Amino acid sequence: MTNQKKNSFEIRSELESELFAIVNTIISLDQKYQTGNLKENFFQRSIKSAMNDLLKINLSLNKNNIELSKLLATMNITDNYYKAIDIINKLSSLNISTNQFSKTTSSSILEIPRISSEITSSFITLMDALKLETFDNNEIIFDLFKNLKKNFDRFPGLELGKVKLIKIYEEFLKNGEKNINNQKYRDSVADDLYVV
Repeated sequence: MTNQKKNSFEIRSELESELFAIVNTIISLDQKYQTGNLKENFFQRSIKSAMNDLLKINLSLNKNNIELSKLLATMNITDNYYKAIDIINKLSSLNISTNQFSKTTSSSILEIPRISSEITSSFITLMDALKLETFDNNEIIFDLFKNLKKNFDRFPGLELGKVKLIKIYEEFLKNGEKNINNQKYRDSVADDLYVV
């Protein structure tokens, strides 16, 4: 194949190979560092380099509309991926002297697919609970609200959405108890949430 565009299967295969190699490299580097077989400077430089490679892969996945969580599940490396992310986060928290903003942003970018998936899941569950006429357990609805709010807070950006969500949440805290059985009220809360 010359200069023609690669097909989606080839792109996916390449990204799988790169992702697998980087995740295993990070875990292997950490094991060697923990046993004293690597110097700290080399370990830190290598992890930062691997982190940059992971960021590039995440950007390529987004560009090619490939969902990270599904890819990890297909490759059967979800646990190892998040283990690698934990190693990166641990290293970032040890290096407080370097640029705090870029570290936080980098580790957050790597976790965006997971947080995004959790937000979607929380959102759908809460909407279903509000729309389901026979469901009147306000304790669970309050917990679902808290869970959605917590996941929103972890996601970088979305400031306007966070402000709207807090407003809806506070309004529900104030009126939800007495209106939990009022389906019109619950539908209106669900509609407000939908535009967040």
